[in-house]
Amino acid sequence: MQGSVSRIGAAAISSVALFALSFASAPAASGGALDQFANAWSGLRGYNATIQLFEAKGGSSEHAVFAYSFTKPTTVTMHVNQGPNSGATVKWTGGSSVYASKSGAFGITMGKNVSLNDPMVSSLRGYSVSDLSFAGILAHAQQTAGSVSSGSTRLDGAMVTAVTLNVANPAQDNGMTREVLYLSQSTQLPVRVDGFIGNQVVRMYRFTITKSW
Repeated sequence: MQGSVSRIGAAAISSVALFALSFASAPAASGGALDQFANAWSGLRGYNATIQLFEAKGGSSEHAVFAYSFTKPTTVTMHVNQGPNSGATVKWTGGSSVYASKSGAFGITMGKNVSLNDPMVSSLRGYSVSDLSFAGILAHAQQTAGSVSSGSTRLDGAMVTAVTLNVANPAQDNGMTREVLYLSQSTQLPVRVDGFIGNQVVRMYRFTITKSW
């Protein structure tokens, strides 16, 4: 099984949920852009999205594309379209384990239950499928200490709100010193998350929502 469903790229996300995504201490995260994100998220029951992932660690890097579906409270199905273990699927319904599967020869599907944080189903930097969810992104944003600021900018031709966190304790945030969460100004939901160690980008997740309900 280790050979047929080896490490499933990232999302494992977290990401991401975006997925362990930190942006502000609890007091700082209680106002402004993150409140708008929280309000927008509270109005949804679920969504489908395409997630493009980049991560770097040491001398290694990872690129992947996922088809990601989330239904409240904690149901996720993530299919690996491109990247490590292309063709594999991860399913999570809350708790500490996921079901990972992949079709083999003659249409035979092999799968197994593994820990949510097992290297087989986590990203290069160790993020799980739950970290890539908007729920995971928001929760971590509201819990991570640091100084936060926000402002409007243009990203891929559209106006977005950039919420920047200077991390108070990088050792508690996977070594990252700064993170930037980009929120759509039309939906108030994430369109990208960047993570930095110094000036080096070590994590970038792009979100394209294809359906919401």
